[in-house]
Amino acid sequence: MLKRVTFILAAVFTLALSAVTGCVKAYDPAPEQGNAIRFVAGSLLLVDDAPYSKATLTDNFGDGSTFAVFGDRVISGENAVVFGGTNGVTVTASDHDSNPATPLVWSYTPLHFWYWESSGDWYDFAAVSPAGMGTTRMDIAGNVAISTHYDITSQDYDLLGATYRRRGSVQDPNGTVPLNFTHLASAVCVKVLNNSETSSVTVDRIKFNNLVVEGDAKVTLDHFGNAENSWINTERNTEDVRVFEPSPSASVAAGGNYVSPFWVMIPERLDQAAAAGGLEEDMPKLILYYTPSSSGIQKSASITLKDVCPRDSDTPISTWAMGTKYTYEVSMRLDEGVLVNITTTDWGETIEAETPGLLIQ
Repeated sequence: MLKRVTFILAAVFTLALSAVTGCVKAYDPAPEQGNAIRFVAGSLLLVDDAPYSKATLTDNFGDGSTFAVFGDRVISGENAVVFGGTNGVTVTASDHDSNPATPLVWSYTPLHFWYWESSGDWYDFAAVSPAGMGTTRMDIAGNVAISTHYDITSQDYDLLGATYRRRGSVQDPNGTVPLNFTHLASAVCVKVLNNSETSSVTVDRIKFNNLVVEGDAKVTLDHFGNAENSWINTERNTEDVRVFEPSPSASVAAGGNYVSPFWVMIPERLDQAAAAGGLEEDMPKLILYYTPSSSGIQKSASITLKDVCPRDSDTPISTWAMGTKYTYEVSMRLDEGVLVNITTTDWGETIEAETPGLLIQ
């Protein structure tokens, strides 16, 4: 059953109309002549039990949160940059009265204002949160498009994107603009279950390799004004990434379990090799090192990610998708091998679909 979605409402005073050159005339009405462009920053990822918070990976959308906004205006069929320039406008949230039951206040300066010539005009907005991560306007023809470089060898933060088109034909063209953010990346964690009846097991290390390690998250709008998000300029290699050693060491008692943190991953295909030749050994892998107390000898399990299939299906899960969380459940059967399951969850939702096990001997 789907839960009701809760939206954050946060008043945002934003965005400058810069002078436009060329065949499109400049427009920037004086404050007393115009209406300030305002935004509602929200997320379709919010659920009932998380009011006034953001369903991000590591933190809530609260005091000090930021996003960078870019915008174009189309007048008489001509696109013009109206604010944001190359690097965007940074909008910052503040908890104006320290009351969690009231919306955040978003602000930046200087304020700028709507300008309409006809009902056929429109504005396009594109935003990324957090700001300050190198988001830039792309120098390409068409609707406003922005990109943010992401490198999993050095970064592990939740990257969010939002777009919106405001047409002059709407009932209130100067009304508040809703920016509903969605996750641009995937998230992955590992859950270790010790199914032994007597022996404990220590989780020593978790790592991945043969992944896409860097790329650019592109946020733009299609011809109809709908969000069109993608990853471009991606690079895959064989190095170990997201190497994690629990501290203090994770000793899992018989019948117990250990759950790692979630790591942000770049959405990608899991059936592509990181080296020439397309060998399976060069395809994305999860590698787990563990030590059973019964032997005291460290063991390892190498899990080829493309080999895990959904329940009642022989078709493997071949991609990590934007806005999806993946939990790899590694069941320790210390005398029989390691059984691997995967659970997928829409990021911010509670509906889960499990897959059958992949037995690693």
